[in-house]
Amino acid sequence: MKPSLRSIKLLLILVLFSCVGITPASSAKLSALPEPYDCYRSCEEITTRMAELTSLYPGLARVKTIGQSFEDRPIQVLLLGREVETNTKPRLVLVSGLQANTLAPVELNLSFAEFLLESYGKDANVNWLLDETEIHLIVVANPDGRLFAEQQALNGDMPTWTKNRNLSECTTGNGGVALSLNFSYGWSAVVAEPCDSNYAGPSAASEFETQAIQTYLEQILAQNPERSLVIDLQNDGDWMITPFLYDRTAENPFENSLFMLANKLAYDSESMPSRGMPGNLILTGTLTDFAFGDLHAPSLRFNLGPLMAGGDVTNCLYFDQVMKPEGLISLARAARLTAEPLAQAQGPEINFNIIENDLFAVRITGQADDASFYKIWLNQDEYSAIHHISFSLDAPPWQQDAVLTQVSWSQPLPDTPYIMDFAHLFHLAEIAPGKHTLYFQAWDSDIEGEPDQAGMINAIEISVPLFSFIPLLIR
Repeated sequence: MKPSLRSIKLLLILVLFSCVGITPASSAKLSALPEPYDCYRSCEEITTRMAELTSLYPGLARVKTIGQSFEDRPIQVLLLGREVETNTKPRLVLVSGLQANTLAPVELNLSFAEFLLESYGKDANVNWLLDETEIHLIVVANPDGRLFAEQQALNGDMPTWTKNRNLSECTTGNGGVALSLNFSYGWSAVVAEPCDSNYAGPSAASEFETQAIQTYLEQILAQNPERSLVIDLQNDGDWMITPFLYDRTAENPFENSLFMLANKLAYDSESMPSRGMPGNLILTGTLTDFAFGDLHAPSLRFNLGPLMAGGDVTNCLYFDQVMKPEGLISLARAARLTAEPLAQAQGPEINFNIIENDLFAVRITGQADDASFYKIWLNQDEYSAIHHISFSLDAPPWQQDAVLTQVSWSQPLPDTPYIMDFAHLFHLAEIAPGKHTLYFQAWDSDIEGEPDQAGMINAIEISVPLFSFIPLLIR
């Protein structure tokens, strides 16, 4: 594992917090929830904010109701993208709040939407993500339970409620179903006591909330599951977890590819990739297993927040300083991989070094790397030499009309063929006036030296002024 200053700083923060009882720093964001939960917005504030985002960004955001909860509250999805529900675009689906008292994943999900929308027009990768892909955010998947957990906080208690509010099978007041264990794939009645916090329901997908989410995922993923990625945002540790969670011995031909995806998304964060639940634990009836097992869409469970940071209810200090900034980076990387999650996670990653431009040309230099940018260092047989680096102009590489052109110069580093420097000179007179997106991608090599896996896309934008086009018109 790569050591980092962030890890050392985090350890000091958590030790200080646990030893001297420092009150978590509150966020500047106003919240209806009391300290120490005031960095999290309430359910009402979340609903209001989602509606506000659709007004602020009418061409990029809209809210859709996909079902009703047990107590007849709407279950909503925030859809981001220039065009959505097309059945052709890659899709990222983030689900949070299945467990009622997991305040941090819900806040992270909404913050990710704000990050994307506020960055649109300023960041080339965010621009193409919202223009060429779809982002589906089920922010509060369990509205009834969430409101009950919030009431606990307002009463001065720690929010401990985890289930929905279908109390009918329990007479003690502790009823309800653990929605995160109620999905149909791999469901099991592991706990038969309806009053238990891990009660998975009387049958698979018995709850209105689960049914609404399953039906929606079936609708949006049926046509294009391989160009999709589903992530279940949960608490309890810092883990990026692959299916299957219900049975560690279940056959999974994509286990290694999913682990590479988890390893890629966990890069430069506190999270660790895990093949199934860490510690040989078993979870039945999970969203992760349903999305992958039934719908054949790549899927991960993203657990955030260690026990020292508050467990289920992450303290605001950890959320503001660690979970939110790292989580946003991981989710942005996930979005950039949605066109081919299992393949691109195994390919080289590109970084730009220098972008120079004058009146007549733009020169771009950078580096492709097939071994770095993973949380856990790869074994020698898991990376290979860079084969080539290409770019497409204005059309993402996965589209049929994309024309891929190899860069004009590239050279592997001495003794490290898995790292390659590259450069390309774009003559502006050969490009039509206006703003253009350049999508760069690198390929590694198979055992025969032929092109193998293409990696994560990295894009930049260039603007061609009209007068740069004049020499071409004269010719």
